[in-house]
Amino acid sequence: MRWLLILLGLWHGVNGVWMILRPLGWFATVPGVADTGAANAHFITDVGLGFLAAGGALLLAAQRPAAQGALVLVALVFLGGHGLFHLFGLIAHSSGGFMRDTLLILLPGFLPLVVYLKGARA
Repeated sequence: MRWLLILLGLWHGVNGVWMILRPLGWFATVPGVADTGAANAHFITDVGLGFLAAGGALLLAAQRPAAQGALVLVALVFLGGHGLFHLFGLIAHSSGGFMRDTLLILLPGFLPLVVYLKGARA
């Protein structure tokens, strides 16, 4: 599971850094984001900090097995909540972005739960 934590930590961390350093570039580049309304650089940066924190927690969890459960749980507060928010939006609006949101948001957002649950059984 260590490799999964590293991969997810990098995925979310890089996304967070991109959102912080280039919020309007991130907004214009990521598929479907511009469809959500006008860009707000301050808000995008705030959310980027959440992704950076979650990514950092996952990378730290990969290095600290004794604290892995707590660190993954911390990351899941943001990532799982963000994933649930998008899942409910997909259900409510039946948008055409199901595959995009599944691959870019839901899967990377919920995979830490697999690591957490596997650790809970160990």
